[in-house]
Amino acid sequence: MKYWKAIIFLFGGGLCACSPSTRSVNFYDYNVIAHACGGIDGYTYTDSLEALNHSYENGDRLFDIDLRFSSDGEIILRHEWSQDLEQPEFEYLMQYQIGEIPREQLPTLEEFKNTLVFSKYTPLSFRDVVSWMKSHSDAYMVLDTKEDPEETYTWIIENFKEDKTILNHLVLSCYSFQDLKAVLEIYPFENFMLRQYADNLDGVDDFISDCNAYHVKAVSIDLRHLNDKRIQDIRSNGIKIYWAVENDIKEYTQKYLGDGVISDWITENEIKK
Repeated sequence: MKYWKAIIFLFGGGLCACSPSTRSVNFYDYNVIAHACGGIDGYTYTDSLEALNHSYENGDRLFDIDLRFSSDGEIILRHEWSQDLEQPEFEYLMQYQIGEIPREQLPTLEEFKNTLVFSKYTPLSFRDVVSWMKSHSDAYMVLDTKEDPEETYTWIIENFKEDKTILNHLVLSCYSFQDLKAVLEIYPFENFMLRQYADNLDGVDDFISDCNAYHVKAVSIDLRHLNDKRIQDIRSNGIKIYWAVENDIKEYTQKYLGDGVISDWITENEIKK
């Protein structure tokens, strides 16, 4: 009898020990979204492999990545072509206004991948990110689509529709409920948030109503709205706020503690401390 009691005790103890590590974590349980994969060595907006690894090592599990198309129809990570990332091969693109570059003028996937960021950081395609996620199963990617959302998400589903684990760790980051509805008609993604709800907080009641209707659990808001009394209405409806973009940990702890933050430099480990 004692023998069986010992087995039951050990088995039960094993279950208790395992349960925390197997507990499901929602993307909005994390406090930090690493902006453009996070900063590295004083550089921002690299969307690079090294930045991704550096942020992960510092406890980040939510990563903002910027999605654009190459000229040959692959999705690559790049915030703006007008930014100077010390890539003379792409300087010709700086003559164009944002959103006006003909796709045929863009680099191919191979050209993009063969041109280091700031001469030392590895540029990423979306396929590279998916490969990275397979060995970092607790990471979530917050997708900032810089081009047509329907085209972008259609491409993602066409290429990864069989990989439910990856799709369930992608966070749609839409600028409007209209975009969100259109994307959800392409595929019923599990995770999504409203992005940069910044220009106007009028109509916040309708906004909250739409969030509840679509089960939106998180929204990013510009820092300048910090003292707007309507922010509390958003919080009280169970919607997590991520403030964009804050890089000072002291400012964060004094003003935004309890909310999330989109940041180049603040890390999840810093907030946990």
